[in-house]
Amino acid sequence: RARILAAARSLMSEKGYAQMSMSEVASRADVAAGTVFQYAATKAELLMMVTENIWADHVNDILDATPDPGHRSPAAVVDAIMDSLAPVFDMAVHWPETTVWIAREILFGEDLPHRREVLVLVEKLEAHIAHLLGTCSSRAQDADDAAAPGTAALSPASAAPGRNDLATSPDRAHRDTALDVGARMIVTSGLTELNRARQGRGEMRLLMGRMREIVTLVAAGVGATHRAV
Repeated sequence: RARILAAARSLMSEKGYAQMSMSEVASRADVAAGTVFQYAATKAELLMMVTENIWADHVNDILDATPDPGHRSPAAVVDAIMDSLAPVFDMAVHWPETTVWIAREILFGEDLPHRREVLVLVEKLEAHIAHLLGTCSSRAQDADDAAAPGTAALSPASAAPGRNDLATSPDRAHRDTALDVGARMIVTSGLTELNRARQGRGEMRLLMGRMREIVTLVAAGVGATHRAV
């Protein structure tokens, strides 16, 4: 397995996923072609096997480092979420063609074992992002604004008197639903933007800026939903 993973990763780095063949992976790993298919039934499954191998350590690391619930400004929450998405963006920089195929398989691929393992990681990442959204505090933003006069908060409504913070909503069920939906929107939007690039409907070089805009909008929207309760 380790040799197959190493061979697949090196070939994807050199040639990209589309140009790589299963027989090349077998040859570089010095195993029979049938051995590769024992670990990954299809080329797409091999891609998911490699993806799970790359993402697993990062996702588990950020879960281990998840802080206790507290208050952060919306801007700090956006920064933390962008950091959580780092492995996807790092792959997009180093493996642009392969990364868009990864997004396609996650969104539209067959229900096979390695894809399911990747989806488990995606769900863990969504849960972590939902936690970060739950720490979003307009009071923390006010403190930032007080320290930097003239700086506007992410959400204009954050200046309203008598507001409640997202993390301390009395309607916990509504809050948790909003957080889960917001996290799912962020992750799905990232995968969709990558797939758009594969289809020629978006530019990879603009991905980071586009994702920050999406995360900022979702963070503000989740807060607005809470304040409307």
